[in-house]
Amino acid sequence: MTYSNFFKIPEAYSLFGGPLYARPIGLWLPVDVEEREKKILELVKDRDKAFQEYLESPEDPARLLWYARKTEVLGNFNEAVSAYTEGIRKWPNDARFLRFRGHRFALLRRLDLAIADLNQAAELIQGKPDEDELYASGGPSKDKLGVGSFHWNIYYHLGFSHFSAGNFEEAIKAYTKCMEIVKAPSSRISTKHWLYMPLIRLARWKEAERLLEDVEPNKSYIEVGDYYETLLMYKGLITPEDLLDSARSKGRFIVKGQAVANLYMAKGEFKKAEKIYREVLASGEWTGGVNLIAESELVRLGIKKL
Repeated sequence: MTYSNFFKIPEAYSLFGGPLYARPIGLWLPVDVEEREKKILELVKDRDKAFQEYLESPEDPARLLWYARKTEVLGNFNEAVSAYTEGIRKWPNDARFLRFRGHRFALLRRLDLAIADLNQAAELIQGKPDEDELYASGGPSKDKLGVGSFHWNIYYHLGFSHFSAGNFEEAIKAYTKCMEIVKAPSSRISTKHWLYMPLIRLARWKEAERLLEDVEPNKSYIEVGDYYETLLMYKGLITPEDLLDSARSKGRFIVKGQAVANLYMAKGEFKKAEKIYREVLASGEWTGGVNLIAESELVRLGIKKL
């Protein structure tokens, strides 16, 4: 524990019992240190502004939701969960609060609560039209779309929560639902990536291979390049070893590493998988979903401490 964390309360504890302290979600932060700090300050101002706007209109669910989402981007997951819980109390039929609280619960290592929230959100949207879901970390850029599908995100994170918990059949059901409603090409690539993984863990190789039939080389996808490259690996166009070497050299290891480790798990090569999962966790980015999966898989392999 560093001195700077000595008086802090952890946001959560890893599945190995280690404290996990609040940190801004690194997914969209610039790599450059100066630019990164500038972006974080911008996000803090956005959060403060969202909170003030909610105080001015406390009966507007969109104001509370936006404040909570801006709060979680800064890594303050428990504060965000409290705000979502207030939203659920005030507007119990608004599935948005359950969708986002469920996602936060998953990354807080409370998969039971995450699955319950996301299942309830899925029930609430039955028969209702889909809608856009804006990213809380900013608008579109060269690296991201800035908007997604609300219904797709519910099933996507439900699938993730089940996969993390080792509920592979349930993960397949959720991701299959994603495939039925997905529209954006990038989201289709993401869904294929995640659906492929539980399918092969249950030795359903033929179903998994069918997902790759329309995956072509030399394509470019906004924000899901890592997922796309793993699909090319599954298709035999890149070897797992070459994919990992390239990922390490580009500083893009954790997503591809987790996918390769999952492939090794499906093939019964558990020692190889363990080594990669440990490398994933060495990144320290505990707010990333693949880190939770790495923890879960190591625990299932009987690893009790890192």
